[in-house]
Amino acid sequence: MFMMVGRATKDAESLKSKTDKIFAKFTVAVNEYQGKDKEDKAYFYDVLVFGKSAPKVVEKIKKGDRVFVQGRPEVDAYISKKDKEAKGSISVIASTWEVFK
Repeated sequence: MFMMVGRATKDAESLKSKTDKIFAKFTVAVNEYQGKDKEDKAYFYDVLVFGKSAPKVVEKIKKGDRVFVQGRPEVDAYISKKDKEAKGSISVIASTWEVFK
């Protein structure tokens, strides 16, 4: 299980899967404190919400909102079209989410 608290980088959006299932997607930025004399480091996670709560996510999560997400992480590896380098991304399939306003 993966848990995080961070800020939404943009409004949540509604998308449709290849099998015509509606889901919500948003990105969360999580800052890691590096120490007194170092800059904080930011990590970005795509969050996917399936099922009945997907429309609520789109309605409630807006850019800058502080959100809590709990779910299952998935790692994707790919080759960048731009620079042809190997890249990776982490998505979280959310089982629980909450907005702190």
